[in-house]
Amino acid sequence: MKKLLFILFFISFVTFDVFANSTYRIDSILTHVSDYTKSVLDLRLISDKELLEHLNTPINDLAKCKIYNALCWRNFNSDPPKAMEYAQLQQPLAEKSGNQDAIIASYDNMAFLYSGFNENEKAITYMLNVLKIKEAINDNSGVSTSLTGLGSIYYRMNNFKLALNYFNQALAIENKINTIEIEGKRRKAIMSGNIGLCYVELGEIDKGLENYLTVVKIYTENNLEKEASTTYLNIGAVYLKHKKNYDKALQYFKLAAKSTNENMSLLSSIHRNLSEVYNYKSDYVKALYHGKKGIEYANLSNDKKSILEANENLSKIYYDQKKYDLAFQHFQIAFELKDSIFNESSSQQIAEMQTLYNVEKKETENELLKTQNELGKVELARKSTQQLYLIMSLILAAIIVIYIMYSLAQKKKTNKILNQKNEQISTKNKIIEEKNKDITDSLNYAKRIQNAILPEENLLLKHYDSFIYYLPKDIVSGDFYWIKEMGNKLYFSVVDCTGHGVPGAFMSIIGFNSLNRIVEDLQIAETGLVLDKLNELVINSIRKQDKDGISVRDGMDLSFCCIDLETKMLQFSGANNSLYILRATSNDRADIPISMTENGCNLLEIKADKMAIGGAENSKNYQTHQVQLQKEDAIYLFSDGYADQFGGPKGKKFMYKRFKELILSIQENTMSIQKETINKTMLDWKGDLDQIDDICVIGVRV
Repeated sequence: MKKLLFILFFISFVTFDVFANSTYRIDSILTHVSDYTKSVLDLRLISDKELLEHLNTPINDLAKCKIYNALCWRNFNSDPPKAMEYAQLQQPLAEKSGNQDAIIASYDNMAFLYSGFNENEKAITYMLNVLKIKEAINDNSGVSTSLTGLGSIYYRMNNFKLALNYFNQALAIENKINTIEIEGKRRKAIMSGNIGLCYVELGEIDKGLENYLTVVKIYTENNLEKEASTTYLNIGAVYLKHKKNYDKALQYFKLAAKSTNENMSLLSSIHRNLSEVYNYKSDYVKALYHGKKGIEYANLSNDKKSILEANENLSKIYYDQKKYDLAFQHFQIAFELKDSIFNESSSQQIAEMQTLYNVEKKETENELLKTQNELGKVELARKSTQQLYLIMSLILAAIIVIYIMYSLAQKKKTNKILNQKNEQISTKNKIIEEKNKDITDSLNYAKRIQNAILPEENLLLKHYDSFIYYLPKDIVSGDFYWIKEMGNKLYFSVVDCTGHGVPGAFMSIIGFNSLNRIVEDLQIAETGLVLDKLNELVINSIRKQDKDGISVRDGMDLSFCCIDLETKMLQFSGANNSLYILRATSNDRADIPISMTENGCNLLEIKADKMAIGGAENSKNYQTHQVQLQKEDAIYLFSDGYADQFGGPKGKKFMYKRFKELILSIQENTMSIQKETINKTMLDWKGDLDQIDDICVIGVRV
């Protein structure tokens, strides 16, 4: 569970209630409202256009400072880059005015905005400047707020020891103030919660729990139980994750649910944790109930992160209950959301870097313009005072030297900025690597689901000398093999789903479950009828997924066999994928077309019907071919991945002709050696080229 940080942030205006009349005019506010913060809050209710127009009227620097401050606050959440522009224009005016309230507000703005852009060092510098001013004027409440802000920044930087130090200082000041007002009690609770979070992160679980319980006590004694839900959630997490006391965890998660009914994201988190506890306790009915409630509240919150975590949680519950198709369905939703969040995060980070670049570029341009203006004044004075030509020349030379030194300093500054940017890029790359790791971990989780449903190879080996050559292109595969023994009949199939990776794997689960249902539950024995029913089930499943909003690329090709273990009678039906039978020429009765002959062995090919499963509602039925197998016959089922692989000296496809020649050439070998030869041939052919599709081949010798 992601911990919920109590943040008592440091923007001074958030502690004021604002009730303003829209008829306030700018000039009357600037003239009659003496309190700096109150006047800025009133100005904030006026449109950007009116405020910007008023800047062109004759007003003093402090008035301009207030207007820029109001513009900054108006754009904090909606347009942070624009808010930064106004904050930059505000800062020199505030410093020039000498007004402490204006300076504090200006530095707070810069600290807040830099923190939002993850420029934490700059944010800390401004926060420390605010702290010095508040300490100098003995503003204890303001000092406490600034210390909490510093602690919050260091917490997000994962410097939990330094964060704990600042939170403890803030709490000590609040205890010193010892206010009896409810707001003061609330501030103490928030700081105790922050301290608890730090102790948990540092591994001092009991100290963290002690501070959480202090928060609960403060809220309970002051009739603020409705604000204790986050703390109950954190306490439950301690008992769940660290102490493995599931009954205690359940107790506090229920208290968290009872104390809140409005925050949808928080309710989603509470129900996710309740489902996790019930899952540990093997109460799967309640685990599923709360898992689904977690998704319901997450959807109501419209928070992508909550929706992602709720679907990941439900996927794991279904996986533990061996409901792999449902597990994979929720995994796919989470996977797509994770990709969307990653793209949004990357776009936001790029925008933030562009904003910071523009800010620093503008600062450099202003400095250069200032220097150029000074040089212009010197040149004008030289022309108007010829008698001081020599002196002015020396002055000009000195200025040029200074300018060169300044330019060198600017170059050094620019290099420093470039180094910082390189560090930022390196940090972003690490973030991207972590995101890629998350995606890979998710795919590996999907692979576990897929591997869990694949049959054991010994289902074939216990009856016949055989092999299964299975080589997915990606972590998860669109190809799969299926084996089922029913009485004296052995069914097996190689299935090639449309696509590969996650889309192909999703289709493979539909196909696998459908084959199990047809053969095991519906007990359809004839192979052609099996494919007819499979086509019907896949089409219905695709329609359902499309209706649910999940994009599924339809279709699958397959070869499907059934061998009577007593009579050795083979049934075969195929959808686009044929069957090869290798038979000694001396045994061949010529009742099946011979495709190729070599070394006393015929390759017989039974062609499949040219109709994909799930592609359309076919008016034709799939054919059932019957062949009486003979001793030493070998049969081969395969997807198209092997023949379609590019490679060789000219980078061309392997092709079916070469595949047939390969199978004919290895007929004297055992099936295990055949598998090794098929694998080595593919690796040699592919060389350094990428694998283009999933590969699956099954060989069985009677």
